Amino acid sequence: MKPFSHSLIERIPVPAYVTGIVVSLVCFSSYFVIALKAGLVDQTLNGDNSSIELRASLTVMIFIGYLPVAHWYLRKWSSERIVELNERFGMHSKAPVPKESALVSAGIIGCCAFITLFHILPDPNNLFFRPWEWSFNTFVVISASMPAGWWMGRLSYELIWSALQLEKIAKLLPKLNLLDIDAYKPFAQHGIKNTLLIVILMSITGHLAVRPGVAIIGAVVFMTIMLVLTVMGLILPMRGIHKRIQHRKAEELAIIREQIGVNRDKLFSNSGELAENVVPLLALEARVERVPEWPFDMGSLSRFSFYLLLGLGSWVGAALVERVLNSAL
Repeated sequence: MKPFSHSLIERIPVPAYVTGIVVSLVCFSSYFVIALKAGLVDQTLNGDNSSIELRASLTVMIFIGYLPVAHWYLRKWSSERIVELNERFGMHSKAPVPKESALVSAGIIGCCAFITLFHILPDPNNLFFRPWEWSFNTFVVISASMPAGWWMGRLSYELIWSALQLEKIAKLLPKLNLLDIDAYKPFAQHGIKNTLLIVILMSITGHLAVRPGVAIIGAVVFMTIMLVLTVMGLILPMRGIHKRIQHRKAEELAIIREQIGVNRDKLFSNSGELAENVVPLLALEARVERVPEWPFDMGSLSRFSFYLLLGLGSWVGAALVERVLNSAL
């Protein structure tokens, strides 16, 4: 069953990323006006309030536009990888989607975790449990945090779930051809695109690591989850094909070396049969040995390195911007 948000994204006659950017900008701008009228912006600039409160709230507004679109892209890319593998290997695997009940559970867990990390733990006054005392600003932020946590949970669950599905599909592939390792690139491409989705999240939230104040627990846990998801999103889609390549490579090398052993006595003879048997076997052995056990190429590694540096660079950039602003103010 397709989520309502996915159907809505597909009906809007602009690219999905444009929809996400527009929704994020609208939510960001709307909340900034609310915070400005509530005096939160002035209090932050004057140093009366820690900047983390305003920064975290604005980040949540960006999440409202980004997370549903990221989830849509994740499912789209997963389906494309399945179709590509079917075409390459003549299979008929269907593009699976997780059960809605599992996604609902993941959304509830994500919502509860988000609220706990960013509203309950940082607040010694436990204002969250006294809604009758909420200001309009607090009401808006908490109301936005719930769908943000909901979508964060769903995105995280489906990212891991889809990666595990590709691992299962790798076991169904026909006999591997180690001399055509490019045929298994879809597994690496899926892992790298998973990484891109999480790295964008890291870039959006990188500033939370700078002077997190009372939200330090939430910031540390959230950043740790982002790093774990990055690694899992990259490795899990390739783990199945990696094991198969590794196993097939060991099998072929064992057969080749057995044949070389059979012709060992001819290595020191001048038999013309040597050039016909042993030399090609030695060349084949060297070529099989050079086959990478992970379906990466230089392009894939370059993209992954760029994405990772983008995420880490955002944290460094956030620290520099914070220092410049503090010096200016």
